[in-house]
Order: sequence, then C-alpha cells, then structure tokens
Amino acid sequence: MSNIMQSQIQNRKLKPWAVALIIIGVTLLVGFAGSLIGGKMDGSYKQPPLHPADWVFPVVWTINYIGIGFAAFLTFQANQDRARRRNDLIWYGIHLFFNMLWPLFFFRLNLLAFSIFWLVFNIISAVIVACRFYKSFAAAGIIMIVYIMWLFYAFYLNCGVMVLNI
Repeated sequence: MSNIMQSQIQNRKLKPWAVALIIIGVTLLVGFAGSLIGGKMDGSYKQPPLHPADWVFPVVWTINYIGIGFAAFLTFQANQDRARRRNDLIWYGIHLFFNMLWPLFFFRLNLLAFSIFWLVFNIISAVIVACRFYKSFAAAGIIMIVYIMWLFYAFYLNCGVMVLNI
C-alpha cells in the first residue's frame, strides 16, 4: 500500500470496513492481473495424480486471495507501530509480486522448471509474511497457513507437470 493511501487512511480515519475493502480489493486485483498475464495451460500437458477439475482453481484462488487480504487487513488494524505496519505491508507486497508473476512463467511461457524455482520464492515470502502477521495478530498468521498449504499443493502440481512432460 502506498504512503499516500496510508496517510489518507490515517488523516480521514477511514472506517475499518473501507480499509478492509481496499486491502482485499488490491489483493484480488493482483490475483486477477496474474491470471491475465498467465493465461491458460497448454492442454497437451500430462497432469499428475490429484489434479483437480479446472473449475476448482479460480474458486480456490479467489477464496485464498480474500483470505490473505483479510489477514493483511487484520494485521494492519492490529499493528499500531507505523514502521512495523509499513514493513508488514512491504513484505506482503513482495509476496504478491512473486505470486502474480508465477502464472506468467508456468502458463504463458511454459518455463516449468523455472516456475518451480519461482514458486519456492513465493512460498518463502508467504512464510515470512505469515510469521510477521502472526506476531501482529495471531489469527492473521493462521489464515496465511491455509494459503501456504495451497501453495505447497501448487508446488506439487508444478513439479508433477514438469516430471510428466520432460
């Protein structure tokens, strides 16, 4: 979140629901941007066992983005230390950056091995964010754990697609 938005929130004392909508909305927009730049997977790839139906992905990702956006909101609201709040949001932004670009590497560019490498950084940044969020507001860190579990599932799928299609 930019300094301008933070100062507007603090100066105007936005209602908590408005702050939640902004944070969750930005998170959903980042996810939507990732899906736009990623496109769809080449249908010729063999899929690993436990690959769900295609309709599952947009549903679960949307739920995850709402969840992590809500976790960011909880942390933002709970943390009164401006420097800590800013650093938490910077780490959250770094994580969203890794998350947004993974579909580009995996789906659009078909860089299956590189996307595994990128996904590892995505998971590491998510763990850092979860730890930071947990220190500010325990429930926010716990919400992130559910999301991290989905990232590990994505890691399994990414590895499976790469191995089956070498």
